Amino acid sequence: MRSTTLAAPPLDRVLPADQILTGAAAQEWAKGVAADVVVFPQSVAEVQAVVRTARESGTRLVPAGRGNWRAAGGWACAAGVVVSMSRLDVVHHYEPADLTLTADAGIGLDRLAKIVGPNGQWLPVDAPGSHDGTLGAAVACGMSGPLRSRYGATRDNVLGIEVVTGDGRVLHIGGRVVKNVAGYDLVRLFTGSRGSLGIVTRVSVRLFPRPDADATLLFAGNTSEVVAAARCACTSEVPAAAVELLEGKELGVDRAMVASVRLQGGRDEVEESRRRLVAALGAEPWATWRNGESRRFHAARVAWEDGARIVARLAALPALLGPTLDAARAIADDLRGTVTADAVQGLVRVKGAAGSTDHGAVAESLSRTRSVIEELGGTLTLGQAPTPLAAQVGWTGAMTHEAVLTKRIKALFDPDSVLAPRCP
Repeated sequence: MRSTTLAAPPLDRVLPADQILTGAAAQEWAKGVAADVVVFPQSVAEVQAVVRTARESGTRLVPAGRGNWRAAGGWACAAGVVVSMSRLDVVHHYEPADLTLTADAGIGLDRLAKIVGPNGQWLPVDAPGSHDGTLGAAVACGMSGPLRSRYGATRDNVLGIEVVTGDGRVLHIGGRVVKNVAGYDLVRLFTGSRGSLGIVTRVSVRLFPRPDADATLLFAGNTSEVVAAARCACTSEVPAAAVELLEGKELGVDRAMVASVRLQGGRDEVEESRRRLVAALGAEPWATWRNGESRRFHAARVAWEDGARIVARLAALPALLGPTLDAARAIADDLRGTVTADAVQGLVRVKGAAGSTDHGAVAESLSRTRSVIEELGGTLTLGQAPTPLAAQVGWTGAMTHEAVLTKRIKALFDPDSVLAPRCP
């Protein structure tokens, strides 16, 4: 790791030079997202020292893991001092019999999978980009993927966390067992807070047995047929692990859309679920992928947003999947992009390229579609976007009441706004 002694004071007084990057080295680590300085504390005490020093000097901090999700949603686009947890990656407690694990926030989800995999266990996190993320970042971002329909959202599987707040306190919240004392659920408050309340340094999670069988059934057709099939899969008694929609061209299918229904469990259970689902839909799937082939397909789905310059997320009630998909297609046409959907959550994503330096037409399309989706009671947010485009459209819609509440909560844990991330 390249470093320099030209770190912005006074952080170079609390960390050695080989734990600090500045200038070109910091920019290289940040993968093009603005960063003046990147620091790598190796203990909770060092994290606490960095926060306290930053508070005294008026320095803004941006918490991160490996830096892969920093720009998502515009939370941390401004330059500043990035505090990477990537060197805190020790597993402190793993009890296979209890299906629980406690580890530092910087442990990679890929490494965690290798640790628990030999015991037939896994942490089913399939949020966009999670293939290269860390445990702490997954908790801080709080994003979930299609598997939440079977295993719950990320916040449902976090048992406890350790955080260093913006005023320098170390808080131990929750525990490392499933049953904890009732009270204010601060674990859920910090999960998804994007580091705006505190820097997550340690996490306890609930694990799950790895299913013996994993099958993906693919149903192809026109848009209305596929939406109907997806809604049937979501509302039937068949326990689908995930139900997604994607464009036929992504699979080389000469049909408009494909519905992907993922089934997991014991071998007999999956076969019975397949039989019941086919009976409910009244049609055989275009294809059925099993085990390794199924897992590889969904691993590629996790990386669907990789490399996209613009990502928009439209969310409404699952029953409104058809109209939401239509609204997303209007954006996709302007971006010459593609769409995908999580039918269980009612979430439709659009990805595409910026097209040109003049974002006027794209901004108009996004704003118009936001109005349409808000009339349906839903939301449109930007996951990725060039800064000029995001400035025209706004990363999120109007959330006046929520903004007042989050500002008051932030003041409790970060009164001096040392931790920079916040929704623009």
